[in-house]
Amino acid sequence: MNPNEKMHPGDIRNLIVFMAVSILLWLSYDHFIIKPHAQALQAQQSAMIKAEQTPEAQQEKERPRAEVISASKRIPIKNQELIGTLNLTGGRIDDLSLTQYFRKVDKKETVTLLSPSGGPFPRYAEFGWVPVTDSKISLPNSDSVWQVVSGNALTPTTPVTLRWSNGQGLTFEKTFSLDEHYGFTVVQRIKNQGSSAVTLSPYALVTEHGLPEEFQGNAIVHEGPLGYVDGELVEHGYGGLAETGRDVRESTSGWAGITHKYWLTALVPDQKENMTYRFAFTPKKTLHGKDKYQADILGTARTITPGETAEFSLKMFSGVKKVEQLENYEKLWGVTHLDLAVDFGLLYFLTRPFFFVLNTFYGWVGNFGIAILMFTVVLRICVFPLANTSFRSFAKLKQISPAMYDLREKYKDDRPKLQQELVALYQREKVNPMAGCLPILIQIPIFFALFKVLSVTIEMRHAPFFGWIQDLSAPDPTTIFNLFGLINWTPPSALMIGIWPCLMLISMLIQKSLNPTPDDKVQAVMLAVMPWFMTYILAKFACGLVIYWTFNNILSTIQQYIIMRSMGVEVKFFGKNKAKSSDLLSSIVPDETPSKTSDVSSSPEESAEPKNISAPKPKKKKKK
Repeated sequence: MNPNEKMHPGDIRNLIVFMAVSILLWLSYDHFIIKPHAQALQAQQSAMIKAEQTPEAQQEKERPRAEVISASKRIPIKNQELIGTLNLTGGRIDDLSLTQYFRKVDKKETVTLLSPSGGPFPRYAEFGWVPVTDSKISLPNSDSVWQVVSGNALTPTTPVTLRWSNGQGLTFEKTFSLDEHYGFTVVQRIKNQGSSAVTLSPYALVTEHGLPEEFQGNAIVHEGPLGYVDGELVEHGYGGLAETGRDVRESTSGWAGITHKYWLTALVPDQKENMTYRFAFTPKKTLHGKDKYQADILGTARTITPGETAEFSLKMFSGVKKVEQLENYEKLWGVTHLDLAVDFGLLYFLTRPFFFVLNTFYGWVGNFGIAILMFTVVLRICVFPLANTSFRSFAKLKQISPAMYDLREKYKDDRPKLQQELVALYQREKVNPMAGCLPILIQIPIFFALFKVLSVTIEMRHAPFFGWIQDLSAPDPTTIFNLFGLINWTPPSALMIGIWPCLMLISMLIQKSLNPTPDDKVQAVMLAVMPWFMTYILAKFACGLVIYWTFNNILSTIQQYIIMRSMGVEVKFFGKNKAKSSDLLSSIVPDETPSKTSDVSSSPEESAEPKNISAPKPKKKKKK
């Protein structure tokens, strides 16, 4: 291909800058537009529910969670990770909280996993049977009151068995077991003491009424019904499931449940029995006019003849989405890819290794902020050869900048000829102007992958660094607009630009001052605005990400400074960086006759004069 037909290096750089800006715009759109819209939708939903309540509905209006729990008989649930109660009305698990995780950094209120119907934000697990042929069979429902057969508390050492009889010869039992962490085992039995056979199918469900209180409403992490069925990850966001209505699949392997950013409640049936997995949406037909989102499983029909007993067993996970914990349950229960409940995204090949390295470093030092700094050093070592080449290319571009200036002056009215001569200059001096763009290309996926890790992994939640940073997954709480707390005034969220974002801005400006100024004026303006734009956007994101970017800029600047000095470039931060005259002469002027080098400079005499080469004649340009 003719070199003149190739994309110009400036155009390629424009494309890379465009890609970087597009990703930043996408992140800012998600944070500033989608998330506030989801919060407004939540508030609107609550207002509509309150306005649409009839006098009859007012009698059954939403009650406080504690009041609903105290209104029914219950069995305590407790281990080292969980605390709650088992509801004897309906035989549901509808009251479950974490003991070691809190809603806020102040650790005043624990995280709630499951809540009963009739209270705020209902979310619960239910287990039972449905008829296959005879729909007149009396079966237990949400109003059925179960009797305790054994166990006065559900703990890792004491299972609980409940019983209910329909008065027609059928006796139903549920046995609940709990391990040391987040795993439940539920065994359902039917004893047929009647005179005729019955055919029933076992079911289990996790349901949620309305949008959850902790709903994030962004495109970074999946929230809502989720499952892994027949080797495929099934993700239905709240809005997506409302559009499709339902999704039904059959498989002998899989799991299904409802996930939030950090928490998961999932049903795991026997991995050898053919099951029907369903993800369903019911619009405003439940109590208080709330939409209902549900993930359920239906087992193979069982025919129970008189005198026989049928049984159905399943596992339930309800707890924290810690990768290591989920992988342990995969091995223990023989289920596949329960770890995919952690939304590592399309860059799984980067996010998962990043998480592993960060978590390993945290195990060594006990501080995720220090782990991020160690991770940054490892990344810089991995990309060192490529970055070294790029920075050398930047330094060479600075060295030949006087010759480039002369060419632009000589061919300022003939752009095709100018591009041709610039390409010839690059080839003659063995300069690759695109090599300097490689760090940007590398940083884009690394930046996004690390952002994903900090956003979705529970290990980063409420993890402190030093000083005022008590949560690396949250933005820097300080702001320059009240002098970092010296002025007793809390600015609006749009003005929350803290100490670490300001340090990041300084590091970006220092690094930018070492790079050559682009030829294109539009591109030069974009690169000049970029540090300020990125600072404003990233100030609203996880502080751990800002710390990584700042430290990475510092390491990159040190590396670039050393390389430029070794190549004879006089480094002046926030000024014009020049090469030493002797090095410029040997680097720029090729070993040819003056007539052959006239394209590089205005005249042989100018090429032989070090002072003219090192200075791009700004005064001469002004006179013109």
